[in-house]
Amino acid sequence: MRFTFISSAVALVASTMILRGAEAQQLCNGYAELCAKTYDQVVYATTHNAYAYTPPGALAANQNNDIPTQLKDGIRAFMLDAYNLPSGATNDIELCHSYCSLLDAGPLSKVLGQFKTFMDQNPNEVISIFWENAANLTPARFQSVYQAAGLTPYLYTQTSGSTTWPTLASMISSKKRLLNFVDSGADASVPWLMAEYDFIFETPYQITKGSEYPCTIDRPKGQERGMYVMNHFISGQVTVGDQTFDVPQSAIVEQTNGPDLASHANKCTETFNKIPNFVAVDFYEQGSVLQTVAQLNGVSWNGQAPTPAAGTKKSAAAGKIVGASSVVVGLAAAAAAAAFAL
Repeated sequence: MRFTFISSAVALVASTMILRGAEAQQLCNGYAELCAKTYDQVVYATTHNAYAYTPPGALAANQNNDIPTQLKDGIRAFMLDAYNLPSGATNDIELCHSYCSLLDAGPLSKVLGQFKTFMDQNPNEVISIFWENAANLTPARFQSVYQAAGLTPYLYTQTSGSTTWPTLASMISSKKRLLNFVDSGADASVPWLMAEYDFIFETPYQITKGSEYPCTIDRPKGQERGMYVMNHFISGQVTVGDQTFDVPQSAIVEQTNGPDLASHANKCTETFNKIPNFVAVDFYEQGSVLQTVAQLNGVSWNGQAPTPAAGTKKSAAAGKIVGASSVVVGLAAAAAAAAFAL
C-alpha cells in the first residue's frame, strides 16, 4: 500500500513537471514552432501605412487601430512613411500620408516610444519596420530619433549581401530583434537602417478594385531577392489637378482580406516557389489575416482574435479629410464623386 502511494506521488510530481515544462516552452512571435525557423523562413502579418489610423474614419486612413493595438493583436511588421516636421525642425520625423495636410499622424518619437514599451514587456517578439523615405532624410536623422527612444539595444544589423539569417530564437536570445529596412537613402554610417532591396523584393502595390492580384516583381524591377513583400490592399485612384492619390477601399475589405488574401498568397507561393515573408494589408482586423499568416507559417492559429475597430466603419464617399488646403478639399470632393465608380 505504501509503495502504491509513493509511486502515485512520483507520477503526480512527474506529470506536474511535464505540464510546467510545456507551459514554459518558448514562444517566438506567438508560436513555439517558429523559434527554430530563420528570419527569412517566417511569414509576418504586416500593416500597410501602419500609422495612418487617425483621425478615425479619415478618407486616407489605411488602418482602424493604433500601433499599440496592432502590436497586441499580433502584427509584426509595420510600413511607415518618413517626412520632415511641418515646423521645419530636424529633431524628429513626421509620419504623414502623401502630404501632411492630407493625413498627419504626428512625430515618430511618440510611435517609437510605443514600440519600446511593447518590446520591453514582450521579450519573445521579433519586429520589423519598413521605411518609405518620402522626404529623403539622412540615416543620421533616423538614428537620433531611435537613440532618443531608447531602442538602440534592440537594433539588428544584417551584413549587405549575406543570405544567412539567424533563427527567431537566437535573435530573441541576443535581444537584437528590431529590424529596420528603408527603400532609399541607406548608407554604411547607420548599418542597422538596412537597404530594403538588398534583401527583399515587393510585388506591385497599386491594385484597383476588380483587377487581378499580381505576383510579379515590382521593386527592384525584375530582381528577385531572398524574401519578399506581398502587397495586398485595394486602392481607388483619385486625381486632383496634376496629383493622383490612392484612396483605401474599406467597403470591400472582408473579401480582400478573406478569400482573396488566401488566393493571392497561394498564387505568389506557386509563382516564386516560396511563401511571402511580409503580407501587407489595410484594415488588418477585418477578414482572416492572422489565420492566413498562421497557415502560411505551417502552424495552427493560436486563436488570438484581433481587436475590432470601434465605430470606424467608413466608405470612400463618407470619409473625412484633415486639413484645409485647396488640394485636400479638392481631393475630398473628387473622392466622393469617384466612390460610386470604384
